[in-house]
Amino acid sequence: MADAQEPRGDVLLEWQFPEFSQPERGRWWYLTFVILLAALIAYGLWTTNYTFVGFLVLLTLVLVIRLRRTPPNVRFAIRDEGIEVGNSYYAWREFREFWIIYRPPEVKKVYFNFKSSVRPALDISLESQNPLRIRQLLSERLLENAEREEEPSGDQLLRTLKL
Repeated sequence: MADAQEPRGDVLLEWQFPEFSQPERGRWWYLTFVILLAALIAYGLWTTNYTFVGFLVLLTLVLVIRLRRTPPNVRFAIRDEGIEVGNSYYAWREFREFWIIYRPPEVKKVYFNFKSSVRPALDISLESQNPLRIRQLLSERLLENAEREEEPSGDQLLRTLKL
C-alpha cells in the first residue's frame, strides 16, 4: 500500500459497490446446507474427530453472522496516480496487470494482480459502470491481461455455492 502522503492525482472515475455479494438463497439451499452440516457433524462425532466438529461449528457461526449482515458499500476511485478502495490507496507501480470479466448478470468485475506474488488479486465489482470506459482508463496506466477470460476458480466456486 502506498504512503498516505504520496500525491494521488485527480479522481477520474468513482463508484460504490457492496463489500460482498449476497446471492438469492431459496429454501432448498438452506435445507441442503443443514443436511450437509448435520452429516459432517455426525461423521466427525462417529470418528471422534472433535476438532473437525468444532471447526464446523465455528464455520457455521461465521456463515450465519455473514448471512444476517447487510454488506456495507465501499467507495472505489480510479485516480491519476493509482486506485482507492475504501480507505486504502494503491499506486499503479504496485500492480502487474488488470483484467475485466463482464458477463452480466452473474459476473461484472475488474481484477488487479499485484506484482507481489503473495498478495491475492484485488477484485472490484463494476456495478452499473461501463466496462469499456474502465478498460480505457486502466489501459492508459496499467497492462491488461486480455488472455484472462475466466474469473478465478475460487470466485466461481463461491458463486456456484452461493456463499
